[in-house]
Amino acid sequence: MTDVAIAGYGTSGFAGETQKSGNELVLEANMAALEDAGITHEDLDSVMFTGQDPYDGAAISDGQKIATAAAYNKPMMRLQSGGGVAIHQARAKIRSGKADVVTVVAADFVTADPTTLSWSSHEALYHRPFGMNNRQSYGFFTQTHLDETDVTREDLAATAAKNYEAAAENSAAHRRDGYSTEDVLDSDPVVGPLTELMLGPMSYGAAVLVLVSEDVADELDEVCGWIGGTGMATAKYKYRDMADRLDQPTLRDAASTAYDEAGVSPDDIDAAEMATYAPSFELLGYEALGFCDEGEGASLVHDGTTAIDGSLPVNASGGPLATSPPNSGGVYRAIAACQQLEGKLGQHAAERVLLWDNDMHLGEPARTDAVLVLEEVST
Repeated sequence: MTDVAIAGYGTSGFAGETQKSGNELVLEANMAALEDAGITHEDLDSVMFTGQDPYDGAAISDGQKIATAAAYNKPMMRLQSGGGVAIHQARAKIRSGKADVVTVVAADFVTADPTTLSWSSHEALYHRPFGMNNRQSYGFFTQTHLDETDVTREDLAATAAKNYEAAAENSAAHRRDGYSTEDVLDSDPVVGPLTELMLGPMSYGAAVLVLVSEDVADELDEVCGWIGGTGMATAKYKYRDMADRLDQPTLRDAASTAYDEAGVSPDDIDAAEMATYAPSFELLGYEALGFCDEGEGASLVHDGTTAIDGSLPVNASGGPLATSPPNSGGVYRAIAACQQLEGKLGQHAAERVLLWDNDMHLGEPARTDAVLVLEEVST
């Protein structure tokens, strides 16, 4: 099977409020991505959309983006489990020999209340006699994390502040104010132990990633990086078994598959972009991904290991606390990972970046985790 490279990318929006339509955002991001890759729309074999109709305010909403995504008369598919899953599927399409050039397209442009939309996605009959939205699920999870471990609210706030420090250096981030630990703790309470600055904003924009086969990559002047391995795992819906949820078995399974396929271990990872919608997910993610032993996640924050200038920077983009578009977050983070391979984001170029994406913007009880290992272009 052919290796798959990321040949280019493009974004529009995210850094602030936008008055542009969805088609305008997609067109700008798509044109930028194709130009960056040195690819024309005639070269494009297939388009992979990622997103959900509720966030676009219309049924079969990706049909509205066909023209501006250069998908007219081309095979297309929509994945609803996040950008990481869409990249996983786009890579599979290329490796199967069914395409040489595939774009992954996502956009957020409709003003919406994500808590209301996420509430409607939760199973309502057997497990939910009362309403629960995404933020409430994060609060429930975080409170259990604090109850069952030695982690404190100060640890959570320090983790958030670490992300905001990185976001302050990222011109594409939505929140760039560099909030401190004290700022995070003093921000308005939202649910359980979580404050407003422990949760992400609703961000708007579009992001496009161009994936190509090895044969096409050889014909291009340069590519951004290679996809060394991917893994994906899905959990059934439940929220009563908290011990199992804190262990994050689907993330562990996805990471194990990605590491094995790439032929690497956690020690080989230089940086990570992680879809962590509250600080607890980042701290527990360190453990599930093998970056530290159980119970030592907070120490990686306090000793500066995962800071933007640390030995293992995590969320040099600022992560979802700084920029949180529900449809396009995974593609946005994949682009940030590519920029770290290229030395355009963070303090130094990375040889190997881990991307963890999921669909937890809808809530935590049931989730699909995708892990990708992205590798630099060898010289």
